[in-house]
Amino acid sequence: MVSFLDSDVGFVEAVTPGGSKWRGLLNRDMAESYEVPLEQFPVEAGVAGALAWSAAAGLTGDEGLVRRALTGSAVFAEELSALLFVALGIPGARLVASGEEG
Repeated sequence: MVSFLDSDVGFVEAVTPGGSKWRGLLNRDMAESYEVPLEQFPVEAGVAGALAWSAAAGLTGDEGLVRRALTGSAVFAEELSALLFVALGIPGARLVASGEEG
């Protein structure tokens, strides 16, 4: 699940069928301007959790793209969520260009 704060920041939360949880933050630079405590969203834990989630779902995640989604910047956080879905190997996921509706 991704919850958005005014399209500026995305808060990611996921659980595997086995109950393992992970979370991440999209658009960290913008999140910092909202005073979101970045230390509560460690990048390495997010990358590891995302890849474990992807594997548990029978998908093939791309570590480099997951990392890019969790550390990148975009005008709209939705762009980074689209990148994350592609990175997780979710069937039918596609990148969304700035200003394009998903």
